[in-house]
Amino acid sequence: MAKAKAKAKKAAPKKAVAKKAAPKKAVAKKAAPKKVAVKKAAPKKVVAKKAPAPKKPTLPKGPYTKGDIVDHLAFNLDVTKKKANDFLNELNGLVAKNAKKTFTIPGLGKFSTMRTKKRNGRNPSNGQPIVIPAKNKVKFRVGKALSDAVYPTK
Repeated sequence: MAKAKAKAKKAAPKKAVAKKAAPKKAVAKKAAPKKVAVKKAAPKKVVAKKAPAPKKPTLPKGPYTKGDIVDHLAFNLDVTKKKANDFLNELNGLVAKNAKKTFTIPGLGKFSTMRTKKRNGRNPSNGQPIVIPAKNKVKFRVGKALSDAVYPTK
């Protein structure tokens, strides 16, 4: 039995042995060129570019929008559109906070509030009578300077 095992081992296929690759021929290296000292240019000064001058805003064909007002303020006051927009928003906030007490913008007019009474009305879709509740309203009264500028006295 020992002989049968020995023959079985001999009959087993032999493992393939990897062949080594043939050595490559050495290539003659050329002499490296000599390095020439190159003077580096002095770094250029960075000059901040000025923003182009804003164009004069054109008159709108219809009523002024908020964007038209911002453009106009930015051009005439020589500020950015963002600052002009911030100014307009701040003015709106200031009026909203103080309109309950009466808020006057000199040369323009006066903002105040008033209370309306409840009243009877009609539903426009079906004509039935309804009661319109009392509520608070914001009122604006044009100042004399603005009124005279729009409609000069004769």
